[in-house]
Amino acid sequence: MVGDFLSDFIGSAARARIIRALVFAQSEPLTRAQIAKRTGTSTSTVDREIRALEKLGILKKTRGLPAPKKAWKTQSAQKKHSALVDAVWVLDTNFKYIRALSMFVHEVSPVRYHRILDAVKRAGKTTVVVISGTFMGDSTRPADLLIAGDGLNESRLEMAVRSLEPHFGREIRFATFSTPEFRYRLTVQDRLFRETLDYPHLVLLDKHKLL
Repeated sequence: MVGDFLSDFIGSAARARIIRALVFAQSEPLTRAQIAKRTGTSTSTVDREIRALEKLGILKKTRGLPAPKKAWKTQSAQKKHSALVDAVWVLDTNFKYIRALSMFVHEVSPVRYHRILDAVKRAGKTTVVVISGTFMGDSTRPADLLIAGDGLNESRLEMAVRSLEPHFGREIRFATFSTPEFRYRLTVQDRLFRETLDYPHLVLLDKHKLL
């Protein structure tokens, strides 16, 4: 099975996931809890890796929304909690290698696309799988993943896609269709299809040569 080159190259799966999550989030600031959720790592691991990445100049901390009010036994506990909840992190655009790092992450991510096919195939007879959007470095696209198939189990597919998110470091926006519906939407030049297929995308599966 193909491994995760970014993890192997960096020597830390957690750090690779965090870097990938921030790169894919682009300018969206993330809290430690959001980073932990998107990467499938513990908050203690996130804290350790964030400190290391801040020292390297890759990430910077800024202020997020006010921490939710809650009764605390001591002021020090409240202060510590507020510092953790308030803080958000983004890629530091002043980091001199930020563009090269972003390009590198997007270039090495395709080695893990086999995960998508392996996951969605468990939901039924999949005929088409197309990746776009954030997978191609463009979060303005309406979907990251288009899936067509016959007899797809929607709940299994939902679980399969959500299980992929920690590997890619972000929420995956996806749309599903039966094979006849997919063919029809292609024919009528459906807006979702135009705004996906007329821009950078990658066809991972096309059993009936529809694309």
